Amino acid sequence: MLVPSVDTKSLNAGLKILKEADENVIKNLRATLKLTVGPYAAKIAAEVPSEPALSGFGNNGDTGWSKARGTVNLTPGRSRKSGNHLLSIRVTAAKGKRGVYIAEMAGMRSGGFTPQGRSLIQSLNRRYPMIKRGGRFAFDKFRKTRPEFVKLAILSVKQVTNKINKDLIK
Repeated sequence: MLVPSVDTKSLNAGLKILKEADENVIKNLRATLKLTVGPYAAKIAAEVPSEPALSGFGNNGDTGWSKARGTVNLTPGRSRKSGNHLLSIRVTAAKGKRGVYIAEMAGMRSGGFTPQGRSLIQSLNRRYPMIKRGGRFAFDKFRKTRPEFVKLAILSVKQVTNKINKDLIK
């Protein structure tokens, strides 16, 4: 009777590498993406003026202005909306300060529903014109440099994948 046998020593070593890779792959990928894409996120955030876009944003309340910061986030799995993103680049303001977001997006979807809203959008458009319904500061810069981000993200994923494959071949 023939009984097939498997070299369990090499199989166990391979399984150990896969288990370690599973635990560290996301951590390594996050670190790699932050190093490669992080500087681009900072450049996008630098497009947001450090001074308030309008005088009404120069307060300490919810609609106040703060310095923008670019961050890179890795979200493995599926997004709720499109289900196909892995990497997100976010431009964030200080906690509780929405002035940057309001100025960036005011007028993207509508011309304003109230006289105050229309006035805000008109004032922002005079100083910082809306570019193709895509934001005034950061979003436009993001759209222009998006192909570079995609290439860097793909390169980072390939680097981490190649490292795991080399460890498995040993």
